Amino acid sequence: MMVENAYLDHAAVTTADIDWTLKFFEDVLGMSVTRRREAEGKLQQVWLDGGIQLVAAPDNARSGQAHHLGLRVHDFKGTLAKMLAYEGVHSVEGKPEKWVQLPDGLLLELFPIEES
Repeated sequence: MMVENAYLDHAAVTTADIDWTLKFFEDVLGMSVTRRREAEGKLQQVWLDGGIQLVAAPDNARSGQAHHLGLRVHDFKGTLAKMLAYEGVHSVEGKPEKWVQLPDGLLLELFPIEES
């Protein structure tokens, strides 16, 4: 049986105050923004070098929690099929096929490993 050898691409966490949290990561840890997403002039998500994604928590949502794990895999289609065949794992309605949800609610986002 082949082992996939997947690795973490990024970890996404929710935050109650995304602007404060971004400033903290920039000022204290020296991380730089690689991408940002805004809606109606408000920061919604930001990706930092080092594999961290900050997601603004919706009102009354729990913050400081894992939002999802981004994983890189060698065999994207094969791994996705194997995941979806696993009891309790399902695709996420309204999201691209690369998203799956585990029975406890943990979201996984898959990316193919770019072979050089």
